[in-house]
Amino acid sequence: MLAAVVACEEGTILSHGSAAELLGLWGKQLPVMHVIPPDWSGRKIDGIRWHRVRLPPPDEIEVRDGITCTTVSRTIVDMAGESGWSQLRRLVEQAAIMRLLDIQEIDLVLSRGRRRGAPRLRTILAPWRETREKRPVVRSRLEARLLPRLIEEGLPVPRTNVRLRLEGHLFEIDLLWEEHRLAIETDGEETHGTRVAFQRDRKRDQILTAAGYRTARVTWAQVRDEPNAVVHRIARMLKAT
Repeated sequence: MLAAVVACEEGTILSHGSAAELLGLWGKQLPVMHVIPPDWSGRKIDGIRWHRVRLPPPDEIEVRDGITCTTVSRTIVDMAGESGWSQLRRLVEQAAIMRLLDIQEIDLVLSRGRRRGAPRLRTILAPWRETREKRPVVRSRLEARLLPRLIEEGLPVPRTNVRLRLEGHLFEIDLLWEEHRLAIETDGEETHGTRVAFQRDRKRDQILTAAGYRTARVTWAQVRDEPNAVVHRIARMLKAT
């Protein structure tokens, strides 16, 4: 990545898929490096993909591991013109998991000129605008996938990753509707698939129930395979208060 930036003229910035890889927005390793140069430099260098787009202003640039690249927000906007719905949604979800999804910042980037894929990106961002925090607090792909689906359905917006102290235990609830006394836990196999986790989760549910909360667990397979059914079940739980 650094070699690609240095190979072009001064002022060249790592961008698009290469910036997404460097910033941790995805795990792909692309066969060519993507850059935005200040002029025509790098256009004929093997292994470098040159993008003729608006040169990022200073607030759309950062340095990561000694490499000058586009910020997370600018990278998402650039990738909107290169990605389909699923890939772009995953990039947004990963930014949310990393606590780096800043919709106001993305809007500022979009306001600086017409960009390919902007309507698609705005549609994907729409439910995230309704979250309670400027940068939503989600910790897993499961939470990042489920939360916008709940908002799109028009359900009350839950608080996310809320800490509760009950019976001397400190719990962090994935999705909490305090006024409905409903706690939803998202169970990924990597953290909930062991015997110890099973016993811990049962005890946790008992303590929450004793404190007056209704609890339910949602798995990644359910959100992946039957998202509408999961959302509708949660909607019925919220009505049953």
